[in-house]
Amino acid sequence: MRTNILRLTCSVLFVLNAATSVLAQTYPIEQREIDVSFDSGRIVGDRNDRGNIFSTVIRAPDASWLRLQFDRATLGVAPPGGQETILRLTSLEDRAQQHLNLKHLNEWQYTSAYFNGNAVLLEIIADPGAGPSRISIPQVWAGPEIPFMERSICGPTDDRELSYDPRACRVMPIGCTGWLIDDANHCFLTAGHCVNYSFEVMEFNVPLSDANGSLNHPPPEDQYVRDPDSLQTNGGQGIGDDWAYFGCFQNTETGLWAFEAQGDYFVLAFPPAVGGQDIRITGYGTTSSPVSPTWNQVQKTHTGPFVDSSGTTVGYQTDTTGGNSGSPVINEDTGEAIGIHTHGGCSSGQNNGTGINHSGLQNALANPQGVCIPLPPLEFDFPNGLPDFLSPDGTTIRVVVTGRDNAEPEPGTGMIYYDDGSGLVSELMTEVTPNVYDAVLPDFDCGVDVTFYFSAETTLGEIAYDPALAPASPYSRITAWGVIYALDLDLESDPGWSTEGMWAFGQPTGGGGQYGGPDPDSGYTGNNVYGYNLNGDYENYLPERHLTSDAIDCSELETVRVQFRRWLGVERAVYDHAYFRVSNNGTNWTTIWQNDSEISDSSWKLLDYDISPYAAGQSNVYLRWTMGTTDSSWQYCGWNLDDIQVLGFHCDEPGSPADLNDDGVVDINDVFMLLGMWGPCPDPPAECPGDLTGDDEVNIDDIFEILANWT
Repeated sequence: MRTNILRLTCSVLFVLNAATSVLAQTYPIEQREIDVSFDSGRIVGDRNDRGNIFSTVIRAPDASWLRLQFDRATLGVAPPGGQETILRLTSLEDRAQQHLNLKHLNEWQYTSAYFNGNAVLLEIIADPGAGPSRISIPQVWAGPEIPFMERSICGPTDDRELSYDPRACRVMPIGCTGWLIDDANHCFLTAGHCVNYSFEVMEFNVPLSDANGSLNHPPPEDQYVRDPDSLQTNGGQGIGDDWAYFGCFQNTETGLWAFEAQGDYFVLAFPPAVGGQDIRITGYGTTSSPVSPTWNQVQKTHTGPFVDSSGTTVGYQTDTTGGNSGSPVINEDTGEAIGIHTHGGCSSGQNNGTGINHSGLQNALANPQGVCIPLPPLEFDFPNGLPDFLSPDGTTIRVVVTGRDNAEPEPGTGMIYYDDGSGLVSELMTEVTPNVYDAVLPDFDCGVDVTFYFSAETTLGEIAYDPALAPASPYSRITAWGVIYALDLDLESDPGWSTEGMWAFGQPTGGGGQYGGPDPDSGYTGNNVYGYNLNGDYENYLPERHLTSDAIDCSELETVRVQFRRWLGVERAVYDHAYFRVSNNGTNWTTIWQNDSEISDSSWKLLDYDISPYAAGQSNVYLRWTMGTTDSSWQYCGWNLDDIQVLGFHCDEPGSPADLNDDGVVDINDVFMLLGMWGPCPDPPAECPGDLTGDDEVNIDDIFEILANWT
């Protein structure tokens, strides 16, 4: 289990820290797991207004703090037009609160913030008519008194002082220090050996500890959980080779990023040569007598001589202790952070860190991930959408450029860049009105993969690109004359596909929704769908059960996409599973999609997948949707499918627009077809194939156009 791994890792780190003379300066908090075995059961509110539909108190006697572990957490689907269901957690000691929706639960990996005291009030807040909710908490982490570790003090006394630098934070539960930096999104640095868990929490504005040294935590509005996708680290390879770079999600209570709330950051600089400078270390180290236990793992600072700058190692005689790992190494002369503190060792001469000049760290800073990827200062909108494919005769895309935050676009600077394989071309877009452009892509051979992207400048001369990671990751489209459908099913009639278990064709009844939400009561178009249990939820202990299509001929398609409408309810993947797969022989299957979190659709969603590597040019392509496996409890509504299409693009040049029935000739049959379209075109403009002259009306002029193209 995750929690056993956590306990084992903490123990191993404790032993390693105590056994080495050159210490990697973490201080994993001593915490215990307490079984609470709480399960709310199925909760449906009966209020006439939004409010508390359930409450209970989670307790851990004699604990100095608590952090909840959710085994499962389903929050009922909001009624149409209503607000989302939320989980409200309140410390009974200091009334600190955290509010969690499903997005937050996934970000926090089904854990809570740290709460002071031994009791947390749990409440479910929902609108009238919201779907059922259920919360299960098997254990909590609880904080006892913290034992003290060997220090790395560089003199006869611990000379650190309390400090209140808003840029530094305590990294929990590993017991380290992190800090905000001057990259584009003001993300964090710490030591590589400080990111052993996938759910670290950064705590700012940390209060004093209790008189016995037990930690106190700031309220949830000062706690931020790490984005796992943002983390880049070497894991900690020893002195001079130990770094981590990452970001955190916005705060659940304030909606702010950490930098927005704290208002400051460290400026990074390469380590200088040693020349009489002092080094400041600010972090969350432990204490021992005679220092007050109330200073234990709260922010303290000290300066001492800079004594070593060799390669990527920096050394200094500045006081630190366990818990200081990850602290900024600050050049007191400039205020710049020149390294990351990682190891103690003043008993043998100096404490040590990794310089900002480390090549791996520099590469990470140059290539941010997750929430550290910067948003461009300008936003590019496409009011008519981006085309699904480009016409060989040329394509025009309307582009609207607006400012983000305080940035303003400079008119007339819009550019388009495109490459059909013969080299990148850059051109000014045609400005229609200030900062509204027509981007004109020229003629290309049919069947060519064209990449393209856009740029514009701010009034300050800063260049912004769309997509944001261009030119490295541009848009890509195929040139084609049109679309070929290998499969186009609206499911108004039964295609007779292979079904297992409770897969069935027909009209869903709106049933189910023990957790998540219920099935729909009809298809996206018409009444019928393919669904797993049209009358309710999937079963417990379900093995994989498949819906498998007949063979689909894609032999004439050079690119193949699958599109379908989905209404799905499934618990997160640690418990229950849903898959979409494809095969070109009916035996070997490739998973195109699977759930990695809870899904609780309350409306139909359009899905679009490129399956060209498995289906292009293949005469026997099979699609498969799978329900299962599932565990022993918590049932959801499962799959519902409608409007299933398999399509590709073709290079057959279109005939005359006057050939309205596409039979290759312009004759009396096209006249009859045009007469059926007689009159003004729809308003707002829509498909109007009979308007051959472009005057928004089907009339006698269009008859003359047919006669002019008669064959």
